[in-house]
Amino acid sequence: MSVNCSRVRAQVSLRLDDELSQLERRMLSAHLERCDRCSIYAEEVEEFTLALRAAPPVPLDRPIAVQGPRRVSIPRMQAGVAAVIAVAALGLASQMTPSSSGEASLSEWSVTVTRFPTSAETERELALFQRLPKQPRSVGSSNLL
Repeated sequence: MSVNCSRVRAQVSLRLDDELSQLERRMLSAHLERCDRCSIYAEEVEEFTLALRAAPPVPLDRPIAVQGPRRVSIPRMQAGVAAVIAVAALGLASQMTPSSSGEASLSEWSVTVTRFPTSAETERELALFQRLPKQPRSVGSSNLL
């Protein structure tokens, strides 16, 4: 079955629930006119759905109980956090290589610090940018990248 046929078969159900756009309905109809296997599938699904919707509801002997979402226990969460910290520590320790003297020197470490502007700084820069006079753009080849 092609990817197109798989998509169309998913849309057959959406059409029965009137959840397709006009374009999607037209594309579905066009495919069903060309593809006999998808057309037969669509007819069977429509017949079954209409029969199911027409059937009277059946009373249940006992109610259906739907369970709520599982709750995460505190001890399990703590164990997970401890495992993440342990893996991070092992990863960091594996990256540390001692120098010939047995101790890591400061010259072996490289640290990059990035400072991000605060929202007030960003707003100030934007206000300054908006106050700049707009210069006309020329279409010459010297301005093209």
